[in-house]
Amino acid sequence: MFVVPPLPENEAERLDFLYSCGIMDTPKDARFDRLTRLAALFYRADVAFIGFIDDKYQWMKSMSADKVAPWIERDKSVCQLVIASGEPLVIGDMKTDSRLAGHPIVPHLPFRFYAGVPLLTDEGAAVASLCVLKREAQDTSDFDLTPLEDLSAIAMDELELWRRNADLARLVDTDALTKLANRRGFDTALDRAVRRARRTEKPLALLLLDLDFFKRLNDTLGHPAGDEVLRRFGGLLGQMARRPDDVAARYGGEEFALILGDTDAAGAETIAHELQGILAEAAMAHPEGIDGRVSVSIGIACLNPGTDDDADRLVARADQALYVAKQNGRARCSIYQ
Repeated sequence: MFVVPPLPENEAERLDFLYSCGIMDTPKDARFDRLTRLAALFYRADVAFIGFIDDKYQWMKSMSADKVAPWIERDKSVCQLVIASGEPLVIGDMKTDSRLAGHPIVPHLPFRFYAGVPLLTDEGAAVASLCVLKREAQDTSDFDLTPLEDLSAIAMDELELWRRNADLARLVDTDALTKLANRRGFDTALDRAVRRARRTEKPLALLLLDLDFFKRLNDTLGHPAGDEVLRRFGGLLGQMARRPDDVAARYGGEEFALILGDTDAAGAETIAHELQGILAEAAMAHPEGIDGRVSVSIGIACLNPGTDDDADRLVARADQALYVAKQNGRARCSIYQ
């Protein structure tokens, strides 16, 4: 019976590198599409693909043909064997190979031959696989992996360039005062989060936050004091972005945002109340604020699986919920109904 392989010893480093690239759930890219086309042509394969594997899913960045699913759970993929070992894998007939006996997906695939090689970081962590599949079984005794490994090395070079560009983009997309994502960074992150939510069919929550009576604080204590409040609140909000795909952002002025993947309305409300509690403990002075302290109003909206909601609708609904929170007395959260 097929057994899911243990995680590689460098799993943490592998995921750190992958998340630093910010490549999951991004649009198609010609640089990777060229490589899968070449792999399919050279090996006369029915399909070639590059699949990135995070902690839960394998997601296809590029496919030479629409003959495989765009994503699959990690523990149901064949490529997890490549990720676990960090070594190439060639299987002449997946239907009869003992290593795949009892595999949950293989019996349903229209393919028999498999060859895959890892995309390796300089430290030897496998973050993705470049694979070819054929409908017919094939003798593996004279199969030449060298071209596939060469294409994999080129793909890794492209990924490293992608990661460095992502580092530069983060500098551009970071608010200088709060060190959170700025509006441009927020827009990019929300677009990716929506695509991921649709792919995984998991809920997505958006929190829009507005510091109460902030203009009065600026008028009373001056802009340096206002900037200090923004800076400190940004630090508190950043603590709420605890997972790799969570994003805290300065939406504009005294408005902030928090993107929470795989989170429903109840989970988002829990986070909102936790943040309000932390803010109360911070006790930032506001001479004309509620109880003489800085407080925040929060609007929550969720994108639910199976809907055609987009990022703009999600923002509009969170903004409506924020308006309700402010109308009802501020220093509270409201969920879009």
